Amino acid sequence: MTSARLHLSAGTRNRLLLATGIAVAGGVAWLVRSRRPQPPVPAPAPPRIGYSRNGSSPAPAAV
Repeated sequence: MTSARLHLSAGTRNRLLLATGIAVAGGVAWLVRSRRPQPPVPAPAPPRIGYSRNGSSPAPAAV
């Protein structure tokens, strides 16, 4: 068995590169399509309605 390089014609090499590119693009498209959708971000707490009893503004909620 020889260790010489495999000689490909330009047309064969181009077809191989095209097939590889199509396979990679298909794999990426499949991964993007098969990702599970992320749940929506929970809504922030609504503002408190009414007057404060001690005259100060309400403290922001801890996140």
